[in-house]
Amino acid sequence: MNQKLIAIFLAAIMLMSLLPLFMISAPEQSKTDPAITYDAPGFDSIPGAHVNHEFNSIADGLDMTPKGVISARYLDVSRISGTPLEVGINTTQLNALYNAKLTKTFFANYINESSWFELHTISPEIVAFQYWLSPTSYNGYRMLIRETGSGTNMYNVIGTPLILGPQDMTEDVIDVLSGSSERSDEFEHILSYADMDSEFQIIANDTSFASQYYLDFKRLDSGEYSRTVVYLDATNSTLGNLARFETNSTERGVVYDLTTDGNITKVVVTGNFHIIANEPME
Repeated sequence: MNQKLIAIFLAAIMLMSLLPLFMISAPEQSKTDPAITYDAPGFDSIPGAHVNHEFNSIADGLDMTPKGVISARYLDVSRISGTPLEVGINTTQLNALYNAKLTKTFFANYINESSWFELHTISPEIVAFQYWLSPTSYNGYRMLIRETGSGTNMYNVIGTPLILGPQDMTEDVIDVLSGSSERSDEFEHILSYADMDSEFQIIANDTSFASQYYLDFKRLDSGEYSRTVVYLDATNSTLGNLARFETNSTERGVVYDLTTDGNITKVVVTGNFHIIANEPME
């Protein structure tokens, strides 16, 4: 993976292009006074059930995800602040979605382009955006209907994390939470080889170099970064290239740790962020 592709992944962490079109200012609140949002009502002002689920990794997000997902991304926005990982991420746009600081985000993608959903945590936990409260509940949850500039309504579910997406996908996530539908298990095997404490995580299937891969970046106590890539069924060409990259790694100023276990190949590269971001993946 070259630097251009890394930049694409970073940019992809931002919310979908429709999100800036949300009419997110709460009624009778000033759009220019950021302090006013702290006077907004809290989550407890919304009736019905609230989401209460662990949300500290991509695995936690997938634990709430309906089956059929083909890729997912997790970003701990609060941990990347002031680091190279923040480049290309429009935090102002992210915060504007709720008129509060967005601290974590997860995005799940499906083959059908209209099938997607996101999970978010915010600070403070307030309802400082414009919405209509759904007249009826779904499995005990009252949805917050949000209008977009494109004329398509999106649906929020209050809690930790917040759920955002089209109505059908939001209901599917609630079904998983309620136990009436099975959660995603497509990536369980490959994720068992990954550490879940990184601030930037991506997983996807059906690539040109492996049937599945997991990618993360993590800032180390030393100030350096590690980049972990876990491959499921990596191609012979990829395996050969990885062996060559490891052989010449010292010359490039990075440390390689390459291990294999059956059809799993795991590569951890450590060094300066801008160097490891340029390290090829295939």
